Amino acid sequence: MNINKTHLSLLVAGVVASSSAFALEFHGYARSGIGWTSGGGEQSAFTVNGGGSKYRLGNESDTYAEFKLGKELYKAGEKSIYLDSNVAYGGTLHNNDWTATSPALRELNVQFKNFADSLPGATLWAGKRFYQRHDVHMNDFYYWDISGPGAGIENIDLGIGKLSLAVTRNTEEGGAFSYYYDYNKKAYVSNRDSKKEVYNDIFDVRLAGIELWQDGSLKLGFDYGNAHKKDNSLYANNNPTKKGYLATLEYTQGNFFGGFNKLTAQYAKDSMTSWNNGHSQGSLDSNRGNMIRLINQGVVQASDKIELMYALIYEKTKLDNKAGKTWYSAGIRPMYKWTDTMSSLVEVGYDRIKDQASDKKNDLTKITLAQQWQAGSSIWARPAIRVFGTYAKWNDKFNTTERTDAGYKAKDSEFITGVQFEAWW
Repeated sequence: MNINKTHLSLLVAGVVASSSAFALEFHGYARSGIGWTSGGGEQSAFTVNGGGSKYRLGNESDTYAEFKLGKELYKAGEKSIYLDSNVAYGGTLHNNDWTATSPALRELNVQFKNFADSLPGATLWAGKRFYQRHDVHMNDFYYWDISGPGAGIENIDLGIGKLSLAVTRNTEEGGAFSYYYDYNKKAYVSNRDSKKEVYNDIFDVRLAGIELWQDGSLKLGFDYGNAHKKDNSLYANNNPTKKGYLATLEYTQGNFFGGFNKLTAQYAKDSMTSWNNGHSQGSLDSNRGNMIRLINQGVVQASDKIELMYALIYEKTKLDNKAGKTWYSAGIRPMYKWTDTMSSLVEVGYDRIKDQASDKKNDLTKITLAQQWQAGSSIWARPAIRVFGTYAKWNDKFNTTERTDAGYKAKDSEFITGVQFEAWW
């Protein structure tokens, strides 16, 4: 036993020494915990029926982690080449000591900074990457996210701002089927049992850092989506929506009551109207239409002891097949700081989904009270350990596929309690 411990100590020391020698960087994100639901059983998480996002505090029932390893592979003056990677584990409930899960390779890319003398400060990159993602932290809503395998050049200094150009791809399974030539029928015949993928390419242009006045900046973006397939296949849907675009305008005011305020306006057409713009263009024949989205979010420092996070979201998707919806969302999270490492938080979130076809509405209100111990006094400080209690109440007027279990009630409420840690580094 002593010999094994010695060998283990030497191994750990060797890994640490080698990591230090090669300047390996380690970053990531993780969360896990334990919780109970008043109705019995494992912890639940509450999302408005028909929606795809939820207010997070005391409302996450999964274990999830992202482990990022990176290393600078080359350095010569101002030029450098950096290798970045990200392996994620997730989607598991707080159930067992051993939960089988398959890792997901989320990022693997190389970034060459100052690759061209004529473009000082610009970076050439290629590979799988989280590319300039924009989200609302309170409800984990990624409203501008084209992450995936791709390539591009970013931070080209134009004087008025920095230009970034990129192309990424996300593949939609089951969007096409193969076909073959039947010599007896003397015609091409489809093989519907052999579903093929549709490749969704997103071409992204962004101009960031447009300074308007002190602490006020503007970012403009345009994304063009184009779906295509292999030559020996046909689209599985009739009259598919193969193309679309997303236009984004985002204004950020820094030093806003000790924090910041960010206002985002987006307009999308056809294939880019999907919930996660860029991640998938959805079922190709069911997203013909348009989407408008307005988001206002930020953090303010009300006093030395009180910090406040907030979000307002309006999104209206109008589709030709009447499958669209309107989403209203409002959330607020005040934090009272007892000490630099202990705080109390309250989060109130409200979501409403209005169905385009029936004009009926689904509502969900969620309230969380949490006691927290965290690494610093900021509302962004992590790691954090939270003891929480969450109450949710919903009232559904129309049905969707999200809730089909036998015990579901269209109008009900639930209480959950638990302990969670959350970390990023």
